Amino acid sequence: MQATSKQNKASNGPGEVGGSVSIKDPEMQSVVKQNLHSETEGDLNKLINLKLNASYAYLSLGMYFDRDDVALPKFSTFFLELSVKEREQAEKLLEYQNMRGGRILLQTIAKPSREDWRGGLDAMSFSLDYQKSLNTCILEVHRRAGVHADPHLCDFLEQHFLNDSHDTIKKLGDYIGSLTRITASETHGPMGEYLFDKHTL
Repeated sequence: MQATSKQNKASNGPGEVGGSVSIKDPEMQSVVKQNLHSETEGDLNKLINLKLNASYAYLSLGMYFDRDDVALPKFSTFFLELSVKEREQAEKLLEYQNMRGGRILLQTIAKPSREDWRGGLDAMSFSLDYQKSLNTCILEVHRRAGVHADPHLCDFLEQHFLNDSHDTIKKLGDYIGSLTRITASETHGPMGEYLFDKHTL
């Protein structure tokens, strides 16, 4: 019996599959868990990770525009504020997971896919694509919550995430339109970006 006990303990070490299986143990289930499908619980953890990755990516962008050889302070502030917002949304999801009785499983935060940029328009275009990707993920979590008859999660996503997501996409699209026009001239492109930073953001 002692050998069996030791084997069971060894199988639940950090990073091993056994560690995640223990969540299904009835003793580990939250007493407040109600109408939270296991698939929905996993979707929430995935969305938390995506939001934390987004925060990390926007932090990298914000600090890029703060460099002495770039020096576009309003661009920097814009992306740093996006970083804070994404982190706050991740924290809101963490609190929601606990409130519903789900189990939080944090994952590795990936290094940003890019570290250098051709300018503000390039960064805004990247951010727009990123926000569209995040919006698609939120919509998928919403859709699957609907499949599992979870109106509480659907309402939570609509109230705190979907409206804000579409507002951010619209703002980025507007900025890209303005930047495209004022940087179209190869001669005055850098000056146009400077003026956009100074007077628009």
